[in-house]
Amino acid sequence: MKKVKEFIRENKYSLPASFFIPAIIMIIIYATFGVSWGGEKTVLASDAYHQYVNAHVLYRNLMHNGKGFLYTFTSGLGLNIKAFASYYMGSFFMPLTYFFSVKNMPDAMYLFTILKFGCMGLAGFVSFKNMYKSLSQWLILAMSTSYALMSFPTAQSELITWLDAFILFPLILWGLHSLMDNGKKTLYFVTLSILFIQNYYFGYMLAIFLLLYFIARTTFDTDKNKILRNTRDFIVTSALAGLTSMFTIIPAYLDLKTNGEELTKVSKLFTEKSWFFDLFSKNFVGSFDTTKYGSVPIIYVGIFPLILAILFFFTKSVGLWTKISYGAVAVFIIASFYFQKLDLFWQGMHAPNMFLHRYSFVFSLLIIILALETLKRIKEIDTRWIIDSGIIVFLGYMFVISSGRYPYVKTINVLLSIFFLLAYIIFLLARKKKLVPNSYLLLIASLFVVAEIGINAYYQINGLKNEWVYASRENYDNATKKLLPIADKVRSDEFYRMDNLEPDTANDGMKFDYNALAQFSSVRNRKSSSTLSKLGFRSDGTNLNLRYPNNTLIGDGLFAIKYNITNNAQPAKFGFNNTDLENLKENTIVTSPAIIVKEGYNDITFDDNNLTENQTNFLNKLSGEKLEYFTQIYKNNETISGNVSSDDKRVTLRKQEGKEELSFTYGITAPAKSQLYIRVPNISIDGDVSKDVTISCNDKSYTFNANDTGSYFNLGYYETPTDVEFKLKAVNNDNISFDKTQLLALNVENYKKAIDKINENPTQVKTEKNGAKITYDSKVAGDIFVTVPYDKGWSAKLDGKKVDIKQAQTGFMKIKTEAGKHTITMKFAPRGYKLGWLCLISGIALFIVYNGRSFLVKKDGENSQKNSTPVPKRKVPIKKETDSKSITKEKDNKKGSWFI
Repeated sequence: MKKVKEFIRENKYSLPASFFIPAIIMIIIYATFGVSWGGEKTVLASDAYHQYVNAHVLYRNLMHNGKGFLYTFTSGLGLNIKAFASYYMGSFFMPLTYFFSVKNMPDAMYLFTILKFGCMGLAGFVSFKNMYKSLSQWLILAMSTSYALMSFPTAQSELITWLDAFILFPLILWGLHSLMDNGKKTLYFVTLSILFIQNYYFGYMLAIFLLLYFIARTTFDTDKNKILRNTRDFIVTSALAGLTSMFTIIPAYLDLKTNGEELTKVSKLFTEKSWFFDLFSKNFVGSFDTTKYGSVPIIYVGIFPLILAILFFFTKSVGLWTKISYGAVAVFIIASFYFQKLDLFWQGMHAPNMFLHRYSFVFSLLIIILALETLKRIKEIDTRWIIDSGIIVFLGYMFVISSGRYPYVKTINVLLSIFFLLAYIIFLLARKKKLVPNSYLLLIASLFVVAEIGINAYYQINGLKNEWVYASRENYDNATKKLLPIADKVRSDEFYRMDNLEPDTANDGMKFDYNALAQFSSVRNRKSSSTLSKLGFRSDGTNLNLRYPNNTLIGDGLFAIKYNITNNAQPAKFGFNNTDLENLKENTIVTSPAIIVKEGYNDITFDDNNLTENQTNFLNKLSGEKLEYFTQIYKNNETISGNVSSDDKRVTLRKQEGKEELSFTYGITAPAKSQLYIRVPNISIDGDVSKDVTISCNDKSYTFNANDTGSYFNLGYYETPTDVEFKLKAVNNDNISFDKTQLLALNVENYKKAIDKINENPTQVKTEKNGAKITYDSKVAGDIFVTVPYDKGWSAKLDGKKVDIKQAQTGFMKIKTEAGKHTITMKFAPRGYKLGWLCLISGIALFIVYNGRSFLVKKDGENSQKNSTPVPKRKVPIKKETDSKSITKEKDNKKGSWFI
């Protein structure tokens, strides 16, 4: 504690400065784009709007409603929160969401973002200052600001929980230095454990870097005993941190093993669009290409650190093997940017969905460390080496410009970069030649570094804004004003679901705390989503998205969709009645999430290419009926605006020259007592301008994104035979293609008969903490088919006695039932949850034992040294008295004051 107080006293100005400089810079940058607390724009761009704000609201809701932190029914029919949290909720700041609400959560995320950048600067300063005590506070402040505002976190700042990892990185490195230099292991163990628990993904990538860095740094030591001790401590402490983090990793791994995507196969030697001068192209001030596919690694951490990192390999006091070792680490990281196999290795052999080369931050970390090592030896640097390093960077810039392959490197980027490059070379030469007092030089150089990294941060945020767009406050508030009152009205312990026909995001249920089917998440139950896609709900490929809109009434009835949120732009749906809220419809023909199936449920085979037949067979299986529900009808007439080309399966429309519209129109006669649909499968629209399509049916018209919707477009319910005109129009696009269309009429009388048959054996389902309770009074024995995603973490008790839960229809659950009145209690605890707790406790306990043993061994060694026979001291001549100024200067140099 004494050392902490002394450290704070010695750095009483630089400590707050290290926090406030990056924080204030980010506040100013955001403000230039209208993003501020309560401002016109929110900080919600891209996934921040569609995923992260919803995760923050979910965390807040769980703290308030007491429903438990293990499972929620608000997303994807049901979601394992423990697995979800390890990817979306790993943050020091999450508990602060308690003090916010869904209405002002964008301001909370703005505040958290600013605080995180400030904490990154503070963590960087504290760590670097303790790792390199002799360096000037100005230099450490400049390096910590460069670290906090380097391109990787700023260009991807919308992925807000990633930022927490950058608070921990420098602290982990400081902990590793303490372990290697002083045998102190606690900081390394604690910070590494927290990183693994908060974000195992970044923890994995940093672990690879730490191994490489430890090997390289070991070459500084010549004492074999010390090397052996450090190696043992590094391996054991790292392993115990890994054991401790199994609290998160085991449940996450088991969930990923069941629901995760397949590992990416190595298909080629080189990564996509890589070229010789990529590294230099991303070391221009303000260089930003994209965070989508085909991006160049994001590695910028400042020109000054880059020059110093190059100079490290010219320093005299650093041995050849050390230079080779650090150079090998740099070469390995760079090679990973180019070779697909290495690139995938860093990312767990799984190709990311955009935001490529997610490990590239380790290159920036290495540059910062090498820069600090060089500053520690700055007196050794010769003039010619300073000039040579400047020439290397300059030539790299020239190669980039002359190649013509990097259109994102603009004239302004070139001018700024050359200006700062020349400035730093002049500063270094001026220091070498002692042309300017050192104190002034350090101050000016540090200000230049801060200005440069601030300018670069501005361009990164600008690139992010242009690519992903910061959502307006008005849009967020409008969605909240519409959806929150509805969610508040329907929310209860009674378990039914509600979904949005015109969703704000696919995670509206999570945000507004209502049970929902729709979902957009990297952590999801792929089996249930895959089955839902065969029943008409949109969930393609790896099931990253599960979309509710544009399916049939059968999907509503069987999956307990009791309520629809609607703008009333779509045609009517049979059985959905008005409520006292304008935008809320209530479904009167619906089952509960627990369906009793007489004589048990046996899986049926679904046809991937016949979703209509799948729905028919599924409803008949659950109800025990053998009815036909859909009848194909045919158009009376057709009008096409555009050029048509087709084959046996697919139709393509292209806009005619001089025409403003690309569309097709059908005239149809709807049969009596039918819900009418047109199925337009696999819509594809070329171009990036718009993916929207407008559907018009008589007096109703609505627009949807073709990528985010099912294929059954509702044309309304008709009590009597009725002529209907339907029109599909591509919005702001010249080309649209789709599979052959199909006109279908759903016989609502048969549909209602089947749902009523299911409801003859009613069940009541209520949500509980991390589970649900089913009560029923059945005339028959059989199975209860539960429309909640199957997970081995579920357990059930029938009237207090444990019963088995089996998987049904690939992704759902069934439980054997008896006739009569009974209660089934279902509880969820993720697989590996108890084992994870055991690992957490064991890891901490074992570390305490190991650390304590090392401390006692060290103390015994010190005591035996004290008790050994003292060696006679030589007489040392008394030095002349030194003046007080010299003493003060020497003291300041040892501690590393503002000026060296």
